[in-house]
Amino acid sequence: MHASPAEARFPVAPERPTPLLGGGSSVPDLSGNEIHLWLCPLPVPDDDLRRTVEALPDPAERARAARLVFPVDRRRQIHGRGLLRLVLGNYLGRPPASLAFVANDYGKPELCHTEGLYFNFSRCHDLALIGVTRGLPVGVDIERIRPLPDRDALIAHCLSSVERDWLASRPAQQQERDFFRLWAGKEAVLKSLGTGLATAPESVSVSLRKGAIGNATVAGAVARAGGRWTLFSACPDADHVIAAAIPALTLISRAQVRCFQVGGASLAASGGMLRQPTKTQEGSC
Repeated sequence: MHASPAEARFPVAPERPTPLLGGGSSVPDLSGNEIHLWLCPLPVPDDDLRRTVEALPDPAERARAARLVFPVDRRRQIHGRGLLRLVLGNYLGRPPASLAFVANDYGKPELCHTEGLYFNFSRCHDLALIGVTRGLPVGVDIERIRPLPDRDALIAHCLSSVERDWLASRPAQQQERDFFRLWAGKEAVLKSLGTGLATAPESVSVSLRKGAIGNATVAGAVARAGGRWTLFSACPDADHVIAAAIPALTLISRAQVRCFQVGGASLAASGGMLRQPTKTQEGSC
């Protein structure tokens, strides 16, 4: 029987804000054993930050946004791309508008000149999640907890037998949330792998330990050597789950996850600042 994981929440402290505006380096140092996660509200609520990110997307990104039907979705698309450029440009020390992206054979976006920096992006309605690492590819996912009319079919066809047994053992009132924790973990692993849902979700088996750090395995020919991933799973609020995954290779002996928040009502007094958490989540790879 799998141990029941505690609901992991990361606190976002109000002290020590760091501006995420302008051309200077304003992101924390990123070491090779860290995953940095950025949670961003969409559209961006802060006026200064909004003007900054709206100026950054290139013509192709603007054209993709323009094809969306509703104005709010177009704004969210533009703001999401602008925030991604802003965050990555700060890590690389390069102008955000100058960054160029390519997609792999499965559509996963990557930087043309990575300089050892990896990223992944996920958006769920009015929130975006950006993951940044050095040396190892990262996958992230954010999901809104909500009723799904086809959840039983998804459980039957997309969860491994180990996951189905674990989910069935969970208290009824927590199963909806725990389903999305499993699903977000799967998506994060598949995005780290680079294939996304082109790889069968049931080939991924996610284990949620007590606390935020768990692990995952991928079966089949697409799996890396050993087929193991380190997985971070958390609930930033009562309505969402997030997950981040990196390959569990010997290059990283201990994975540290640092979570940051951009904008939002809780940060309005500081003008859309970046805030650091009160503590870092740690786990072994």
